Amino acid sequence: MVRFKIVLIFLLLSTEAISQSFVIESKVDTDSIKVGEEIKYEFSFSLDSIENLNFKLQKINLPFEILEEYDFDTILANNKYRLIKKYSITSFEPGSFPLIAPLNINNQILRINDSIIVNVSSVKVDTVSKKFFDIKNIIEVEKNTEGWWKKYFIVISIGLMVFLLIIIFRQSNWFKDSKEEITPPLEQAIKALKLLELTEKDNKQDYKLYYSKLTEIVKSYYEKEVKVDAIESTSNELLNKLELLKDSGKLDIGKETLNNFKSVLNNADLVKFAKSNPGLDTAVQDKKLMKSILIDTKKAIPEPTEEELLNSEIYQLKLKEENRQKLLKKGLKWFGVFFGISVICLISIFGLQGTKDFIIGNDTKDLLKKQSWIESSYGAYPINLVTPDVLKRSKSDTGQLFEFQNLNYPVYISVFTKPSSEDEDYQALILNNLKSKKGSNILTQVEEFLTDKGVKSLKFFGSFDYENNKQENVKKEYISLVFSENGGLQVVTFVMDRNNKYASSIYERIEKSIEFKQL
Repeated sequence: MVRFKIVLIFLLLSTEAISQSFVIESKVDTDSIKVGEEIKYEFSFSLDSIENLNFKLQKINLPFEILEEYDFDTILANNKYRLIKKYSITSFEPGSFPLIAPLNINNQILRINDSIIVNVSSVKVDTVSKKFFDIKNIIEVEKNTEGWWKKYFIVISIGLMVFLLIIIFRQSNWFKDSKEEITPPLEQAIKALKLLELTEKDNKQDYKLYYSKLTEIVKSYYEKEVKVDAIESTSNELLNKLELLKDSGKLDIGKETLNNFKSVLNNADLVKFAKSNPGLDTAVQDKKLMKSILIDTKKAIPEPTEEELLNSEIYQLKLKEENRQKLLKKGLKWFGVFFGISVICLISIFGLQGTKDFIIGNDTKDLLKKQSWIESSYGAYPINLVTPDVLKRSKSDTGQLFEFQNLNYPVYISVFTKPSSEDEDYQALILNNLKSKKGSNILTQVEEFLTDKGVKSLKFFGSFDYENNKQENVKKEYISLVFSENGGLQVVTFVMDRNNKYASSIYERIEKSIEFKQL
């Protein structure tokens, strides 16, 4: 560890002009790195108050670059604040360079003259022992036709089911026009009576118009419901026709109802032809009587015969609707049968899990079947491997970390590299990593392992419990391969949901691809 101390006196709070004297200590975790390796650069100091503190590292001198700035670590002890500020820096140019880092404290620039010397060594590239060749031409390969019939089977099955659904919808007429809905004559008449009101003409009640509409509503009802020629009939003619229907047994209407009907019609005739003025009370009472007459007439109509029902428009619509419902039930039944047969066929071909994956989908299977996996080298102490997708760099205080997804996903992959240490506790490193990701009930085993490419490693494997973001407890299995190659430590970790056959295949492919290219 390289340390430098600088004593500074300046105005900490310029607005209040309060002067404080304190010591700034700067240090780096190493003064010798390879090109691209990280250096942890740290400043620490103590203050009585941190109010209105503005601390910033100015643009660092070339060839150094700031990779990441970390938040302040603050410790309160003995009424003093201990502040620690860390930066992650690197250099991509070999050589020995002074590390000059001007500080901006409350808008006052402070230059540190006693700089740290950092030695940056280059990475050796073998250009002698290995031959270089021209880029190869594109190689034509035959199209993979394996399992083509499975795709066609699924497409045809889905097409047939869609076609069947279309037929059912059309025949059931779910989207039928609302105009087909017919209101019964009695409801029409009662609604019209309810809307009938006296109007004024020349500042007088227009009784003639009122009674004209009243008789029109009632006659229209008799025309539709009783099937009698009422509209073109006079009051006496209509009453006579009703008497004949009563005598023949075709209309079981009461004598009182006929008398009331005769009384209202007489009042209507007097108003229309004799310009009589019955008064408001009589007009309102006549409308109420007409409503009662209509209801009594409806009750007096005998139940229609089967032949009459067949000729009834309302009955025809009702019968049509019943036929629609029967067809719909029959169609849904056949659809269910066809769907069940299709599912059984799929299960027999692909198995239960395979069928579920086809219908619902499976993210892990999609990863495994991904045509283009990514081959890459990770870390300053490089390890080469193939993964379904590129591993993204993540924050780590102890080394370089590269990850794919997280533990909420069925598959998690990580690569961790750092300088090697002789007293490193590998098992503690693995367990602490799982615990930091909220793993519990961790079971682990260890054995020596030799990869397909002949690289020795320690293999840590086992299981643990994990509570996902849905508050569900998931059983996870993990494998961590620990290597000590190229002067550093490399840890490849693979975590998957238990009994995930696709995840196991993914791990096998990754493990077989691991290799180290000598620097």
